[in-house]
Amino acid sequence: MRETFYKGAQGNLSLHVASVMLAGLGVGASVTLSEQLPIGTQITGVRVLNDALGADSEITIRLSDKDNSKTSLIEVDTVSSGSTVVPVKPVYIGDNGPSDLELLSSGAGAATGEVTVQLEYRFKGY
Repeated sequence: MRETFYKGAQGNLSLHVASVMLAGLGVGASVTLSEQLPIGTQITGVRVLNDALGADSEITIRLSDKDNSKTSLIEVDTVSSGSTVVPVKPVYIGDNGPSDLELLSSGAGAATGEVTVQLEYRFKGY
């Protein structure tokens, strides 16, 4: 599931899109949406478009760096279908990068359905 991650020379605002179909993703389980987001990337917002994923379902979108340290970006209640747009305090991928973009099933119920994550970022450089 490798996809090109754009690194604009001008540091322009960009959008990275990753979709996944979940089939009973258990509580506490995670899936990698995109691997190795590059050092020098500054995340400025996250958009989530989701199906109704099931009773008591919730997801967390997070980063996992090379030391396996996790940084949560947003949590979304996914009991019903919806779209969530959240500007975030800028998160910079630095010395502990590159980082993976992950989806964690953080609710009390398993998650089944499609989720699309749109990561708003700019390439700041190292």
